[in-house]
Amino acid sequence: MKRYPQHYEEKDFVFFLHIPKTAGTSVTTALTSAFPEDRTLTPYQLNNVRKHPPEIYMNAELLCGHFTHDVYGKRLPKQPDFILTFLREPVEHFVSLYFHLRIDPTFTYTTRLTEQKEFAEEIHSFTREHSIEDFLQSPFSRIFDNFQTRYLVRGLTSNYQGYSDAQLLPVAERLLLDLPYFGITERFDDSLVLLKSVMGLEKGLNLHQANRSRNKPRDFSLTSGARAEIGLRTGVDRTLYELASDAFNARLLAHHSAT
Repeated sequence: MKRYPQHYEEKDFVFFLHIPKTAGTSVTTALTSAFPEDRTLTPYQLNNVRKHPPEIYMNAELLCGHFTHDVYGKRLPKQPDFILTFLREPVEHFVSLYFHLRIDPTFTYTTRLTEQKEFAEEIHSFTREHSIEDFLQSPFSRIFDNFQTRYLVRGLTSNYQGYSDAQLLPVAERLLLDLPYFGITERFDDSLVLLKSVMGLEKGLNLHQANRSRNKPRDFSLTSGARAEIGLRTGVDRTLYELASDAFNARLLAHHSAT
């Protein structure tokens, strides 16, 4: 498995693996403000490599987005040296995904997974007309079980096609712990402390959490039955999240001890 540096160096090509609905928009905004614009790849440039000179990709220093390893691994002439990501509490993440599906008829993950734009639109239409309890009873919802574990593995490697979620868990754990940095959405301020330390950008990284649950109604409440069902659907994510939280606490403690 690839080994990443523990701290960012100027020569590194940084990739922020943006797992949807994990505060990634805020992180992306902060990172792009800290890197030269002409060294930051846009989603359009990654999706249209043949339309741009190769120097753009060879000189790139930063890439942020919802890209799987199959996408950037095949399209880029050089691969990221320094990868970071965020994880979120699994039940809250699933709820946030549900409300995002209600407003996004072309959700990238659905489209790439099923390779059917029409299917993404069908899911969007269904969630607009049905409650989260109804959604959990539909076959649509199974696509998003243990979403973070699946997305993390797909974002970092192409070697585990056909694995069950339980089989993906140890793979995801190894891949996550090997990263030089990962944040926890619920620990956003502490995540900022570690990110600034690892990136060495104390003065150049302005980060604040934005876009929090903007799609979820303020009066929304999750029934105990729905919460229990989501808990079952995200059991593998829960194990990954707990491992990540423990490792994050250890890294934060080490940081404070060194400062």
